[in-house]
Amino acid sequence: MKVGLATDLGYMPESICHHLRSSHFLLLESNHDLDMLKVGPYPWSVKQRVMSRRGHLSNEVVSTFIQEHLDSTTATLVLGHLSEHNNHPEIVRITAAQALEGRGLRPQLVVAEPRSQSDPFLF
Repeated sequence: MKVGLATDLGYMPESICHHLRSSHFLLLESNHDLDMLKVGPYPWSVKQRVMSRRGHLSNEVVSTFIQEHLDSTTATLVLGHLSEHNNHPEIVRITAAQALEGRGLRPQLVVAEPRSQSDPFLF
């Protein structure tokens, strides 16, 4: 079984996408919605860092990863590290579900909500 994990990257370099391929269980950060971040409560300097190549993965970056790199090997896709101020679990779920549907992929999709414990994953 191959487990993949990607958080706090700011972007998804090709090398990371390559190593995440064929993961049976994949946990990706889906930290923020760009529109919510832009109008959110953080100071501009923090917003710039979050959006930078040294920041966090956005819903849009995750959607692009799903559309271009996710394969049918992935049985469970967990999206986590959601910002409490600049994202919403339902936005994450809808964005990912649309990308998955566009590819015809049907992994178990789990959105790990802030301040909530997820169910255990058994392999």
